[in-house]
Amino acid sequence: MCRGWPHSPSCPLCRNAPETALHLLAECRYTKRVWNLIADWLAQPTLCPELWRRKDHTFQWWTNITSCDHVPRKGIRSLSLLVTWEIWCERNARVFRKQEKPAPALLAKIKNEAGAWALAGAKDLELLLLRD
Repeated sequence: MCRGWPHSPSCPLCRNAPETALHLLAECRYTKRVWNLIADWLAQPTLCPELWRRKDHTFQWWTNITSCDHVPRKGIRSLSLLVTWEIWCERNARVFRKQEKPAPALLAKIKNEAGAWALAGAKDLELLLLRD
């Protein structure tokens, strides 16, 4: 408990595996549920965790999901940044405030935030959102 902050070696989202960046963003069962909901929302099967290629590092995972030929690259990268940010915020809410959102509630938050980003000028993200 450095600096008085609570710390557990287990992932605060699934409480089942060691917390690593790759686990938190791509391998955690909670995170996979969020990515599946996003894939369904946008009708983007490339975002389904079941279709992701095996990865050993976070950078490999990031490159795999953001480098699809038939998806606007800047839009998918913006969306991926938003999703990873919201997953990180959910992680912190669980660790520091003992608050938890189910995956569908996190999806609703991501949808609202994506709309705000589009209104603020993220035109490539807006194009991706318009495809749904």
